[in-house]
Amino acid sequence: MKMSFYFQIFIVSILLLNCDSQTSVVKENTSIPTIKKSENNIVYLFFEIEKTASGTEQVKHTDTKTTEGILKIGSVENKENLPGNIAVTFLAKDGKIISEQIIEDPLNPIMETYSEEGLNREKLKFPKAEFSIRFNQTGEISSVQLEKITANSKNHLITIKL
Repeated sequence: MKMSFYFQIFIVSILLLNCDSQTSVVKENTSIPTIKKSENNIVYLFFEIEKTASGTEQVKHTDTKTTEGILKIGSVENKENLPGNIAVTFLAKDGKIISEQIIEDPLNPIMETYSEEGLNREKLKFPKAEFSIRFNQTGEISSVQLEKITANSKNHLITIKL
């Protein structure tokens, strides 16, 4: 029982350390001049998200990394289309949707712990968090749009032009 308690404290400590960052509002389009639009590149986009006192969420693009290679099919886990999660849309130059994925709400992740009673799931709430997305850049993707899924619609967070 003590071991489970210490493990939970350890996990929560790691999560809190990962959330220690500064953010600012970025609602307009930002450009990333460093991405090559050639075949066989994996692109990693890094973001910070923060919940404001008014309850809205601010997202800031913090970094971009590219590497040669191709993500295997199924290597990116797609979450459910639930309120709170973030919809990521990959767009072509003409605005056509190339693909979509959904990531879990980074401000409210679910922590799983194991104890003598079995598996326990607890929803954590953070004021700030970091998250990333990755995708294959085949040369077709010219921008990436992030939207927060709500019960009735989606709220635009940020659009990154590649």
